[in-house]
Amino acid sequence: MSQVAGNPCFGGWPSPTRASFLPVFFEIQKPGICKMLRVLAFAFPYTWDSLPVLFRVFLLPWESAENEATVYHQKHVAMTLLASFFYSAHLPERLAPGRFDYIGHSHQLFHVCVILATHMQMEAILLDKTLRKEWLLTHCRPLVFAQIAGAILLCLIFSLSNIVYFSAALYRIPEPELHKKET
Repeated sequence: MSQVAGNPCFGGWPSPTRASFLPVFFEIQKPGICKMLRVLAFAFPYTWDSLPVLFRVFLLPWESAENEATVYHQKHVAMTLLASFFYSAHLPERLAPGRFDYIGHSHQLFHVCVILATHMQMEAILLDKTLRKEWLLTHCRPLVFAQIAGAILLCLIFSLSNIVYFSAALYRIPEPELHKKET
């Protein structure tokens, strides 16, 4: 694991990406750990990205009470929790096996909830941007091109390094004994 993964400035961004790839390598040996890694691969970035909003909504209620976007932020959190429940509980197909094979299974419900959560998040962001525009303009400096380009470049470097790392790891996996030719 790189030093960047533990750096709070980057939020440990590479670690959830790597955690989402790890189940590929030991799915059969440890299915419970694989499921936990998949859930954590989504939960960690969501929690990290939502901390500023959660702080403002729940720890500064006097500021949030007068903001119309708070309701959308709360709906977003509720839909995300519902999506993670459907993802991890495998309901309703666990209660009635075979009846939800094509329509209504948990993965479809998960995607519906995630789409609704994303919609609520976008509405909240647009409202926040509109309602807090004057405050943001007086209290925050605008970003310059170099800062934006640097952030994009860092994301590209991290993404490409993960692709290279895991592609190389796939080539290092030994072939099973059955597929080897006898000499």
